[in-house]
Amino acid sequence: MLVNMRYPLKTILRSAVLAGMFGLLLGGIAVVIYGRTGGQELAQRVAVPRPAIIAHRGASYFAPEETDPAYLLAREMGVDYLELDLQRTKDGVLIAFHDDDLRRTTNIAERFPGREMDGVDKFTYAELQSLDAGSWFNKRFPDRARASFKNARILRLEEVINIAGGGLHTPGLYIETKSAHRFPGLEKQLVEILTARGWITALDNGVSESLATRRARVPARVIFQSFEPDSLALLKKLAPQVPAVLLIDEAMMRKEGWNALLGRAKQLGVGIGTWGFRWSRDSGWSIKDAPNRYLMDWPWYTAQAHKAGLLVHPWTIDDRWEMWMIYLSGADGFFTNRLDLALDFYGRVDHIDLKPIWERIGY
Repeated sequence: MLVNMRYPLKTILRSAVLAGMFGLLLGGIAVVIYGRTGGQELAQRVAVPRPAIIAHRGASYFAPEETDPAYLLAREMGVDYLELDLQRTKDGVLIAFHDDDLRRTTNIAERFPGREMDGVDKFTYAELQSLDAGSWFNKRFPDRARASFKNARILRLEEVINIAGGGLHTPGLYIETKSAHRFPGLEKQLVEILTARGWITALDNGVSESLATRRARVPARVIFQSFEPDSLALLKKLAPQVPAVLLIDEAMMRKEGWNALLGRAKQLGVGIGTWGFRWSRDSGWSIKDAPNRYLMDWPWYTAQAHKAGLLVHPWTIDDRWEMWMIYLSGADGFFTNRLDLALDFYGRVDHIDLKPIWERIGY
């Protein structure tokens, strides 16, 4: 190769580096643009709001997670979806509850000593109703405490449905089948309840439609989500008209790899739920090399997901800087506890005064 020696080698190398960086920048811009436009088309096709603001366990920064005040506040703030973790009691009641046991968010040790390590499936619904699922929040977050949170109850699925459909703003439901392998038949029970309540349509169209049923024809009024592919496969069989999102975590990424997970998500639904930057940097949760090797919220990953026909909804995004990173990645929305920051970030509100909302919902 001939080199024009009129320019020093140092200058040539610097120019080559700058040219390479410029090429990467152009490539990155192209990826971001493709990711955004591709996501917009996908969202329109399945009627998912974009960007979607998903209230992770309700307004869980401001109120005890997955309780009445958390979901009422999220609804009134104007989010797109109320997110909940679905489990089942010993006597077959579907409830909104996240943890594998009741220690963190209830007074289980006081009410049922010796049963602290038991899961919700070891308790009847009546037993769970006797627990205080709100006071823990006041103790842990005194700056956000409210006396009215005391004795907040664990909610049935039907109660969350009532909240979502009971205001001027009517968010959708983003439902995770939590540890579904522990609850055989949970998916069928879920679909039956949503169908009976008019939130999704039955596959048998021989019955005249009510207003609620016509509203349920919006495909993404309900979105199913799960870390368990078998649960999503069953939901797809029972309710193929409902969008579904495969949630993925670090362990799945290490075991299967990104491309395999994309293929699995495509087979099961319309979206993939990746974990955010903050989670991958958390030394208490993530392996040491996760930020470099297993982080999935870069623009090129989003573009690959969109090319595969998948929406991208990262979890759980609670910082402004991370919202910017997710936005620049081309993702289609995100799960968040900080509804105030998310609504402000996307310009939906200039300022949220929570005081009148608390008064309006009785808290």
